[in-house]
Formats: sequence, structure tokens, C-alpha cells
Amino acid sequence: MIPVDNLQDGIQLCTRNVDRLLEDASILYQSGSYGHAQALAILAMEEYAKKIVLIAQKTHPGKFDDQIRRSFWDRDFKLQLALDTLMKEFPDAPSGEEAASKVRDMARKLSSLKQVSLYVDYDNKLGWFDPNKADYQNVAAVQIAYAKELVQRVDTWLERI
Repeated sequence: MIPVDNLQDGIQLCTRNVDRLLEDASILYQSGSYGHAQALAILAMEEYAKKIVLIAQKTHPGKFDDQIRRSFWDRDFKLQLALDTLMKEFPDAPSGEEAASKVRDMARKLSSLKQVSLYVDYDNKLGWFDPNKADYQNVAAVQIAYAKELVQRVDTWLERI
């Protein structure tokens, strides 16, 4: 496990990496590389979730050992954590199993979306997926804004605790 004394370094590294991923996503978006921009925005959400876990571990040493392990290899877990944390920032957000089910479903969709945003792929019903296709422009813009909102809202929340 990561020694408590080293957690702050990891938190700062995650913060810098999230900022850079979002900056790079914006640059790619401006150059018309919408699929790749979208994938980087989703990666930024995954990295941000790792930061959340590291902060939790620093605040409550030993309590989040399993989450720390998962945050380094389970991408769906990281997306679920990021989405769940963001949902808690909205006062009328659903809670309980209904919310958990929606978060799991959205995390799976984002993970799939990340894949088709990076790679040329083929589906028997839908045909070819091209990550450089202009169709990704609006989706990429939303994903970048969504990831930035996640960082802003949760950082504000973290400052209050």
C-alpha cells in the first residue's frame, strides 16, 4: 500500500495530470480531432477519481485500501466513482440503488465511448467507427465540459471538507 507520507505527492501528480489531459483534450478539439479529445476527457475523469481515492486514504488512513488498489487498474470503477461523486453535488440527484444502477450504466457507456473515440472499429449493424469523424464534435464538446465541471465541483466540495 502507498505510505501515508507519499499520498500528497500522488494527489498533486493526479491534479497536474488531470489538468494536462483536459488542456490536451481542448487542443485536440480545436484542431478537429474530436474523438481523441473526447477520449482524453474521459481519461481525465478516470484520473480524477484516482485523486479522490488518494484524498480519502489520506483523510482516513487504511480505510480505503481496496479502493486504492482498484483505482489503479479498474477503469470502470474509476468512472463510477467520478460520476457518483459528481452526482452528489446536485441537490435533486437520485440516490440509492436507482442512482447506483445509473452510475454503473453510464460508466460502461463512457468506457465504450472512450474506445470508439480512439480506435477505428467495425460493428455489423452500425458499420465503421472513425474517431476522426466530424460527428464526434458535439459529443466531444459535451464530454470536455462535463469533465471540467466534475473537477470544478468536486474540488470545491473537497475544499469544504
